[in-house]
Amino acid sequence: MIEFTDSFSQACVAEACAAFPDLRKRLMVELILPMFARPLNEKGESTGHPIIKPNPTLQKTLLFVSPRDLVGHLPKEIGFCRYRCPCNEHGQPTDVWQRSVNGIYYNHGSNQLPNWNVHT
Repeated sequence: MIEFTDSFSQACVAEACAAFPDLRKRLMVELILPMFARPLNEKGESTGHPIIKPNPTLQKTLLFVSPRDLVGHLPKEIGFCRYRCPCNEHGQPTDVWQRSVNGIYYNHGSNQLPNWNVHT
């Protein structure tokens, strides 16, 4: 799950992903949560327990960009905080979200020659 602190951060991350395909691929791999497949009947209704057992813990990532971190219209730095929450047997959160790590995606290159790395 991905959340943004505000619409400015959401727009900046979208611009960066459009401009830097390697950043988009990296975020897709690092921030995707597994989906839980369930058996379905002929009407498409769920008929039983998940085929893959849900994780006992969910993770979400909060992304944010500061206006002072822009070079042109693209961010040089995208901050993040990862949160974890215990779940019940159905994969639903049961407690408060607790921060597990924070850091940044930082472009050590330029807008023309990007070099994105993660720092935690």
